[in-house]
Amino acid sequence: MSRTLAKYTLIITEKPDAAARIATALDIEGRPKRMLDHGVPYYEAKKDKDLVIVPALGHLYTVAGDRRGSTYPVFEFKWVPLYLADRKAKRTRVWLQTIGKLAKNADCFIDACDYDVEGSIIGYCVLKYACGDKETGAKRMKYSTLTSEEVQESYANVLSALDFNLIESGLARHEVDWLYGVNLSRALTQAAKKHSGRYSILSTGRVQGPTLKFLVMREKTIRSFVPTPYWTLTCVLNICNTVIEVPYEKKAIEIKDEADAIVKACKDKKGKIVDIKKKKLLIPPPSPFDLGSLQNEA
Repeated sequence: MSRTLAKYTLIITEKPDAAARIATALDIEGRPKRMLDHGVPYYEAKKDKDLVIVPALGHLYTVAGDRRGSTYPVFEFKWVPLYLADRKAKRTRVWLQTIGKLAKNADCFIDACDYDVEGSIIGYCVLKYACGDKETGAKRMKYSTLTSEEVQESYANVLSALDFNLIESGLARHEVDWLYGVNLSRALTQAAKKHSGRYSILSTGRVQGPTLKFLVMREKTIRSFVPTPYWTLTCVLNICNTVIEVPYEKKAIEIKDEADAIVKACKDKKGKIVDIKKKKLLIPPPSPFDLGSLQNEA
């Protein structure tokens, strides 16, 4: 743990890579000092004042029940360190300890996590719980890329407060997910046991349940589908030694004799071009994906 700095600004980033790039962009010489505390990396940089840039590791806090047990329904919950709710997240304990130690000597706090719902939650929880209720006085860096120019501009025009609208939206989503998931899963498990006499954990939730229903409906549609044969016709033309394929005006022909008759009538015949139309189209590039449209497309 570094003892070289007396007071400094503590900048919280979402992940280690972001911390390294932000530290490099903000350091006067572009060579921040990389430090390690029990395997947790952070950076010391010099700008208008001393800076310490420390990363989170994605989500370090999560929603958990306020009491143990499998009662139903349950509405009491709280935000806890991830390692208390997930045995596989033991590494986050050391991460939070390091952030807490760095927060003690900081006199200014900046949230530099991604400027979206999840990034806002990550920064808020770190400032509130790991740093000791520093969320209300913290500042906010807003950027869309980690280029040096944009990071420097974001720091120079730092927002005076966190984005609490995004934070409240994200907290509500996580809390609703937990309430739906825990209660519906326990209700489903109890109903299955009552019906079958056997205990088996079944899970569902705000997203999982409707998604499963869509899959079931789609599978039923597929299984009940009765295929209807049809034929499509394509004419191969030779125009001035250029081969062009032209589809028939009807996309599908449901009677084979009709398709055969059309082929017989047109095969090896000469055609005549009766009209030529030209037009110019200005096709704009497609809009970039946001998360929702990307998921819909996928």
